[in-house]
Amino acid sequence: MTPPRDALSHDRVLQAALALADAHGLDALSMRRLGAELGVEAMSLYRHVASKEALLDAMVDAIVRGWIDEHDASITDWRARLAAVMHRAHDSLMARPWAVELVANRPSVGDGRLRYAETITTALLDAGFTAQLAHHGLHIVDGTIMGFTAQQARRPSAVALGDRVRELYDGALASEYPGITRTIREHHDHDEEYALMVDLVIEGLARLRDGRMPARTGVGADYAIARA
Repeated sequence: MTPPRDALSHDRVLQAALALADAHGLDALSMRRLGAELGVEAMSLYRHVASKEALLDAMVDAIVRGWIDEHDASITDWRARLAAVMHRAHDSLMARPWAVELVANRPSVGDGRLRYAETITTALLDAGFTAQLAHHGLHIVDGTIMGFTAQQARRPSAVALGDRVRELYDGALASEYPGITRTIREHHDHDEEYALMVDLVIEGLARLRDGRMPARTGVGADYAIARA
């Protein structure tokens, strides 16, 4: 039985779209299929979302909004506050890998993204960071979340990596690639790697705030100067 027209809402359409992508992947999401899931014609959806593009933007904003918890502001240690958000964001995206590229590739900024940015920025400002360093910190935190998570989500199977990687594991390339051969056969815990990355980012930000970061010298500084 088709539900009455007023049974639909923007939030119901949004939640159905997220559920459909979770169950079948983002490629399965179409307005026609979403309408079928909700028991209505696809055209009925446009009373609640302007277009599929608008729906995708709303999905991104809902996902990013989930990275923030209302109790974050009560965490007095800024390091713990940032770590909580970074781990929650990573876990959220790894629970729905289809969302990683969607979040990374859609630039639209809604209330969810603003709330996420506000949480990170406020934590840094409250901790004594200058406005400039807080701005840098937001981008560093965001880049760490998205970069590491995208890499982990896209990590292929051993078979997909091809024969050269199998040869590394077998030791057949030890003379050509001794460093990789030495490390690749060790157990690698990617969650542990992310936790280490979070700790390094937070410690680096603390050193920046406290003026304990060495002056930018060497190749990195030369490259930055050359680009200026």
